[in-house]
Formats: sequence, C-alpha cells, structure tokens
Amino acid sequence: MDNLNVIFNSGEEKEVKSEFKGQEVIIKVREISWSEKNKILSKCFTYSQDGTISFAFDTYNKEMLKKVLVSISVGGNVVPPTEINDIFFSRISPAFGSILEKLVPKAFEEVQISDFFVKE
Repeated sequence: MDNLNVIFNSGEEKEVKSEFKGQEVIIKVREISWSEKNKILSKCFTYSQDGTISFAFDTYNKEMLKKVLVSISVGGNVVPPTEINDIFFSRISPAFGSILEKLVPKAFEEVQISDFFVKE
C-alpha cells in the first residue's frame, strides 16, 4: 500500500521567500488535490444561452490562492489564512499580486492525448 501513496495528495507545505519593496516576504503554500482544483475550475466557467463559454481568470486566481496560501509574512508581520480573502485581494498592489499569481497552479495545462484507445 505504501507505493500507492505516490498518487495521493500529500498536502505538503512549502515556503517561498522573496523581497518586496525592501521587505522580506515569506509565503507558505500548500499542495491541493486534483478534486479541489477541479471544483475551483468549475466555478469559473460561465455558459451563455447563445452557446458561448467564458472563463473568469480573476475568480480562478483568487479562489486558488485562498486554497493554497497558508500564510504570508512581510517584514515579520503575518497575514493568517483567515484574512486571505476577497477584501485582502482588493487591497494589495498589482506588483504584490504578481508575486502571488506565480504561486497559482496553471488553470489549463497542455496534456498529451493518451494513445490508450488508439488502435494499432
């Protein structure tokens, strides 16, 4: 059974260190599961009656950051996960938002089509 653990989400946390306007920034993020990512993706699609489909990247980024961010420390001051919300995102600068955006898993990754069903 131990070998099967490689396919499961570990929930591992990592620290990412950066500098922003002369302050040390330590951002702690956690890994999320495939299902959590898909739930967020599903919330971001809008289907219109005329058949058009749109995707809300802003919603995707914010919802994903709410899931993956554990804490943000800037110059020793910590923003806990309970304060990482829409109000927080509406107040941060675009430059700091760019730092956070780099931590968001890609919404759409290029995937090779499996040849499982291709007949030889």
